[in-house]
Amino acid sequence: MAKELIIEPLTRIEGHLAMHVKADEKTKKYTDAHSYATMFRGFEIILRNREPADAIWITQRICGVCPLPHATASAQCVDMTYNAPPPPVGIALRNFTLIAEELYDSPLGCCILEGPDYSEQILGKYAPDVLNDAQKTKANNSDKHGYAKVGDILTGLNPITGSIWLKALGMSKLGRKMASLLAGKHPHVNSFVPGGIGKTINASDLEEYAGMLFEHVAFSKEFISIFDDLIDFMQGYYEDVGVREPIFLSGGCYEDLGAYNANYRDMNDWGEKRAVTPGVFADGKIITNNLIDINLGVREFVDHSHYEDWDSIEMESDPLGNKVDKNHPWNEQTKPKPGPPKNWDDKYTWLKTPRWAENKKTHVVEVGPLARMFITAKSRKVPEATGKSLKFTLPSSRRIDAKVPGELDVEWKIPKTMNALERIRARAYFHAYTAYVAYNQLLAALGAVKAGNTKVWNKYEKPKEGIGVGINEAMRGIVAHWCIMKDGKIHKYQVIAPTTWNASPRDSEGRPGPYEDAIIGSPMTEKGTFDGIDVVRTIRSFDPCLACAIHVYDGKGVLKKKEEVSPACGL
Repeated sequence: MAKELIIEPLTRIEGHLAMHVKADEKTKKYTDAHSYATMFRGFEIILRNREPADAIWITQRICGVCPLPHATASAQCVDMTYNAPPPPVGIALRNFTLIAEELYDSPLGCCILEGPDYSEQILGKYAPDVLNDAQKTKANNSDKHGYAKVGDILTGLNPITGSIWLKALGMSKLGRKMASLLAGKHPHVNSFVPGGIGKTINASDLEEYAGMLFEHVAFSKEFISIFDDLIDFMQGYYEDVGVREPIFLSGGCYEDLGAYNANYRDMNDWGEKRAVTPGVFADGKIITNNLIDINLGVREFVDHSHYEDWDSIEMESDPLGNKVDKNHPWNEQTKPKPGPPKNWDDKYTWLKTPRWAENKKTHVVEVGPLARMFITAKSRKVPEATGKSLKFTLPSSRRIDAKVPGELDVEWKIPKTMNALERIRARAYFHAYTAYVAYNQLLAALGAVKAGNTKVWNKYEKPKEGIGVGINEAMRGIVAHWCIMKDGKIHKYQVIAPTTWNASPRDSEGRPGPYEDAIIGSPMTEKGTFDGIDVVRTIRSFDPCLACAIHVYDGKGVLKKKEEVSPACGL
């Protein structure tokens, strides 16, 4: 007998997401799933005819959880549009600001948004047998984190009261403080500008940043040890939840201080020198690490989305003469077309359908920490990559309260199964890798500043015409911005956020998006209830982040008064 469930809204995420699922009571498996976003984001329309630099500040309002990846992608997009490359210290300060956000975001995701699904409180309701086993099982890394039993970790993940939950909240706050030190405030920083950053710098600023970084280094040693113990234990019960074939996309991030020059022609060179490697993995192999190919392979469709399709091709080729597809963002148009909700065979979501194309074949790619750790390890473009893992050493924490005060050798291994649990583990390990990258770049930046190299911005002459693309990584995966400038103003601007890839609906071939795909075939582990606990575990493992600043547009301007809301809002 088939059972049907709609979870709306899906809680403990950022934004407006709902899930429709079907399950077979006999097989105890989910047989169908539809992911749908319930509101419209109109930033592409809002940006028309504005100064391109305005996009750096406006697009951050797409999200209050992850504004800095939008700031970084937009700044790089406008750098390219204006031909305004930043100096090395300006690149470093942008990196450090983005790094600060990633350091705040990973504890938030793992411990506050996702971890409670495996907490004492939740397991006590849905899986008391699992909780009982955890309370008897020794935590193998107790010397690194201080929790004797796995059950103690589950208690630590209880919302509001748990020690792990509370410590993660403090570390998230510290990450925001680090970003504010270099960028004025967080969220929605105000110092990113074309050609660099609007922040004078001295050694004391970097030393203050370093002090906060070492708190994250010390925390990270506990963090990955806690989640190794938690996830290794939970694999015995939830290994089949949220499984997907490894089809991954990463834009890469953390620029090499001497390589990035914002020039499209050199994009492959500076892309491959990033500390996190860009790439596409599908059909069992790395298809490309070429950032230009990654850009040109992006497609976006609206077969099952509340938008009109478009026919025109405005940009036939890129600056190197490569063909640009009709469904590439440089040719894309955003034309909202609201329709009836929950029409599963037709249009059912406000999210579009991004896919990555290789010749005429498109891939339903997953993005996020698992994708970027996997691609970086497989590609072997950085010294830490072995082809099967990422190996690096976290430095001494230099803190008397550190449980592991000395250096710690770390290895993230490519998992055999790409499931909900491994997405969470990859997020924790990305915190450690980010802290490691930050430490090494900080040493380089301190050396430069002490040698008198404090230039953070390059003067430029703004052209009348230009095109740009900025591709980077948010915590949840690749974020990309595209701009076409005419007569000094934005003629076209497009954004694809990470969750758009993961939460996308069916495409023209009927293939489900990553959320939907990960649920279909997952087991129902709950007994005696049908609340969808495995559905929300799967979705939260991707760490959804839909638009938290929804703007409604009526064709004339941004609506301001509640009574003016038109049907175009999709409510």
